[in-house]
Amino acid sequence: MSHAELTNDARKEARREAAHAHKRNEILSAARKVLAREGVKGLTIRAVAAEAGYVAGAVYFYFDSKAAIMSELAIQELSSLTKQIKTEPSKDAAERAAAAASAFAAAHTLFELDSEDEIEPGNDRALTGRLIGLFQTLSEPLELSDLPPKQAHARALGFSAAAIGLATLARSGRLDKLGVTAADALKELARCLKAH
Repeated sequence: MSHAELTNDARKEARREAAHAHKRNEILSAARKVLAREGVKGLTIRAVAAEAGYVAGAVYFYFDSKAAIMSELAIQELSSLTKQIKTEPSKDAAERAAAAASAFAAAHTLFELDSEDEIEPGNDRALTGRLIGLFQTLSEPLELSDLPPKQAHARALGFSAAAIGLATLARSGRLDKLGVTAADALKELARCLKAH
């Protein structure tokens, strides 16, 4: 095979991969719209296909189940949340976590992902990795590096869980009824958890 043929084959493969990625993104965009409009119960392969302008069989070529679509959306949402939190100008742990709580409260897919659905091992690892990245980002201002690793991880996870829990309360409207803001609760928790 000549160099020109090899280069031509590589270009064809690159175009194929780009077209595949584009169609996956179209399907995920359609899934976001269906999820926002109809909720998780209305998110079906047929509904996503109709929104994207495909037949259901075409969607199955890219995603083998609703769980695969949901997990991919959750992975993207976690990546977006982590980037959003990293760009927050505040270095204070409580303010960063309060921003995270607000972002979690606005998140859709993370709270709709059904633990009973089978998630592909690759997506499961990616989801776990994104969660770890998010938790590390949240806990950076706590300055936990002086603690033993297990204790630092436990504090980071506790702090992150508090932000998620507060977001859940905010989504349900319960936080307002309790008369406390996420920022106030996280500020107090950050003071208690700080390594120094």
